[in-house]
Amino acid sequence: MTSFAHLCPAAGILPSPRYSVQLSAVLTLAVLSLAVMPLRAQEAENLDDLFSDPVRDTVVVETQTDHLAQYTTNETMQFSGFFNTEGGIAAGWTSWPVFSDLSSGFDSTIALSSSASLNLDARPDPDFRLYGSVTTEMDPLEGAYTWSSFTISELFVDYTWLDDVFIRLGKYDITWGQARLFEGVTDLLEDAEYGYSLRANLPTIMDGISLISLINQPDASSYTEIVYAGKADKVLLGTMFSLGARYQIDEGVNALLSVKRVVLGIDLLADAIVHYDADSLYPKVLAGFFKEWPRVKLYGEYYYNGAVAGDMDHSAGLAWGFNNIAGTPIDLGLRWIHTLYDSSGSVIAGLTWKPWKYITASLALPVAYGPDGSRYVSTTYNEDVAKRRLALAFGLEMAVSF
Repeated sequence: MTSFAHLCPAAGILPSPRYSVQLSAVLTLAVLSLAVMPLRAQEAENLDDLFSDPVRDTVVVETQTDHLAQYTTNETMQFSGFFNTEGGIAAGWTSWPVFSDLSSGFDSTIALSSSASLNLDARPDPDFRLYGSVTTEMDPLEGAYTWSSFTISELFVDYTWLDDVFIRLGKYDITWGQARLFEGVTDLLEDAEYGYSLRANLPTIMDGISLISLINQPDASSYTEIVYAGKADKVLLGTMFSLGARYQIDEGVNALLSVKRVVLGIDLLADAIVHYDADSLYPKVLAGFFKEWPRVKLYGEYYYNGAVAGDMDHSAGLAWGFNNIAGTPIDLGLRWIHTLYDSSGSVIAGLTWKPWKYITASLALPVAYGPDGSRYVSTTYNEDVAKRRLALAFGLEMAVSF
């Protein structure tokens, strides 16, 4: 029979049972001897001394020193930043290719640019914050071989007044509206990032109220040139309602109603804008949905612009994305936008791959269709820099945050 000592040699240092009994007896006698010695020494003393008042407790004086604070720090100022550089090549045809002469309308473009930003976030007090972001850029293919002067992207202060009013003053971005594919079409304050704003938020009234004044003109000299805006949010029966308005004396009034609700895991959204001035009255309407699964995203939107005469400016868009195809670090995306205004549209299919840390490679196939001169063929809605109908683009990007 295998003993525990054979399995674990370290068990051999333990005493056997017989030696344990002898050792216990010796230890017991030693403890009793130590206990008896003080009693014998006290036999000659007065037994009443055993019941005298005990020594008064020692009181430690509070020094008001927070010892924990010596080992903790409160960072009141933080720096962060972002660096991005990207380059690529695109080639294709500004008109539909003719197989008998493939060089007709063929065009190629090379792009290379870099940008860097530095952010400062200072919070010296819970009621005060200063945030600033500056950006510099370089585009050697456009003749800019050195970094540009730093420009202010954002610069604002936050102040909490009476614990219920949150005030922000400076240059910063404000987004009203829910459009994703038709970005900015229902955003009443899309121009805020180019101006200077004063915003007061009152989150305890209803489900939030915002009051804003915006200076979007560098030479504004009168209060009549200031943009005034306000928005109130309220949740009713699981639905978010937002009612807002923007007014400036030269541009008139723009009123906004936004609705958002989740039904069966699908985000449903709608924005309605009514514009009124001395010369015109027209609506804008956006409706859409968004659904996300662990590896798939799906967007859909419809947009109507009543500012265009003829009541024909209806557009629809659909975007689909799939992450990590077949378990690889490759993502696939597809976006389609079509307008009934002139029967033009845009289709973009793309792949992105991250072969190394901070590096992203992209391959895209943009196609613009419709009559010559239509919205998605030869205007700013065509995202291709050369306004090509058909192209193939490849790009590399390095992006690092710190």
